[in-house]
Amino acid sequence: MVEKPVLPVDYAFHHIGCATTSIERERGLFEAMGYQQEGEMFSDPLQGIAGCFISGPGPRIELLENLPGADTLTPWLTAGVKWYHLAYEVDDMNRALDWARSHGGKVIVQPVPATAFRGRHISFVMFRNKTMLEFIHKSAPLCNGQSNGG
Repeated sequence: MVEKPVLPVDYAFHHIGCATTSIERERGLFEAMGYQQEGEMFSDPLQGIAGCFISGPGPRIELLENLPGADTLTPWLTAGVKWYHLAYEVDDMNRALDWARSHGGKVIVQPVPATAFRGRHISFVMFRNKTMLEFIHKSAPLCNGQSNGG
């Protein structure tokens, strides 16, 4: 019998990532469904994306588009995939990555600071069924570039 991955209970759902060619166009449709933008737009040159979070009657959504000259989202958009990741906040990034690997996940983006989370580290993991998870470290990095607890 194959062991089914069970997400640890201390992982807190944060958002669903949505790839788009136009945040403005997407946001307009979601506003008609009762969603509103949370905070400011952000731009992350390290990841090659711009985005914003919106919240409303359903789960929080992160709308993302490529920065000019970047192709981070192009493979997803070319394949017609909009909803491409689920994101969870975690207390310990190393433990989250170990959990993912133990369930067949492959780390495709090593932990990096993210503009959208004020420098907190994120990492992306792809599973065999093509589900991608983003882990967001709950704690801010320390001054020396290390992160608290993971």
